[in-house]
Amino acid sequence: MAGRIQIGFKASQWDVEWPRLLATWELADSLPELDSGWLFDHFTGVRNRAATFDGSLEAMTTAAGLAARTRRLRFGHLVLGNTHRHPALVAAEAVAIDHVAGSGRFVLGLGTGWLEDDHRRFGWALPPMGERMTMLESSLRIIKGMWREPAGVTLRQGPYDVREARTNLAPATPGGPPIWLGTQGPRGLGIVARLADGWNANVPIADFGPRRDSLLRHCERVGRHPDEIEISAQVMCIDRRPAEILEHANALLAGGAQHLVFVILASEGPRGLEGLVREVVAPLRDRLG
Repeated sequence: MAGRIQIGFKASQWDVEWPRLLATWELADSLPELDSGWLFDHFTGVRNRAATFDGSLEAMTTAAGLAARTRRLRFGHLVLGNTHRHPALVAAEAVAIDHVAGSGRFVLGLGTGWLEDDHRRFGWALPPMGERMTMLESSLRIIKGMWREPAGVTLRQGPYDVREARTNLAPATPGGPPIWLGTQGPRGLGIVARLADGWNANVPIADFGPRRDSLLRHCERVGRHPDEIEISAQVMCIDRRPAEILEHANALLAGGAQHLVFVILASEGPRGLEGLVREVVAPLRDRLG
């Protein structure tokens, strides 16, 4: 995907009450420096990959609420856990959010699912990674088929059994919202090359370049033009100085990232977002012209 570098923020719905989260997103919607906003999909809080007992608003219903209260931002999840919901339900929920938001705003982000604590608490299966990859690929085929095939999609082999599954309402976005995957390994990047519209990297800087190169090789193998896939990357801002954040961001841009997502704490509210824009996003925009 060529063109202007996209810049977004991720203020996940953990340890924050709805009024403060909404105020942060409404402010972001008014700031021209920002192009996108993102949530996560965990039912218990996450800090440094350790589960806590802090409150966390459910991901899809929160996105629907934010869709109704914003007008401009592209938005979605980085990323929904595929093991949390049946893909047919995700397809239907995404169509509803797509209509609430208006065509072209909602992005469906998907990953394999990983947080053991969520799965243990709710009795969800967390198969080995190989099985989860198979589930993820099957989910993409079901979701895209439900959006695009007038007769629906039938998939009787593999982890799901659906028969003429379709959404009764066509997506507002022609063909359905773009689908980004948050997979990082070789098999997942192959799925991105075959079936997805975007890849979200959440890896150390040293790993970004090799992973991007792997994605490009997969694209060449399947005959996909790399410009058809939007490459985004998350930049952690929590407990980091602006200079360090900017250094990280510049390294990702030099490595081929097209969409940067700066991760902040939603609990800091609008003040935290204002600080991010003032100290990081505005200087970066100035440098990029």
